Amino acid sequence: MDFVKVENNGRTFTCRAASSPATPGTNWWWVEITGESQRYAAFRTEPSDTVENLSSRIVTFYEKLLADRERPREFKPHWSQRPKPAAAADKAP
Repeated sequence: MDFVKVENNGRTFTCRAASSPATPGTNWWWVEITGESQRYAAFRTEPSDTVENLSSRIVTFYEKLLADRERPREFKPHWSQRPKPAAAADKAP
């Protein structure tokens, strides 16, 4: 199985099994979603993949993606701009 198309809540998830240039020899489920401009390497292919278990994994992946987008951004200072650790207090002998 190298291709799956799933419909859920008005969205079409088109999934293709293919390798990635970053991980040659490892196949991923590349997911294209209607309304999205990029595709996602959602997870690795498994020999036990079926249309049923794959469709639930894809929908779960997309729901998590939407939840992550809703979280407020966390701004962290650049490592060179972090404050220096406080000096240890002098110990009395």
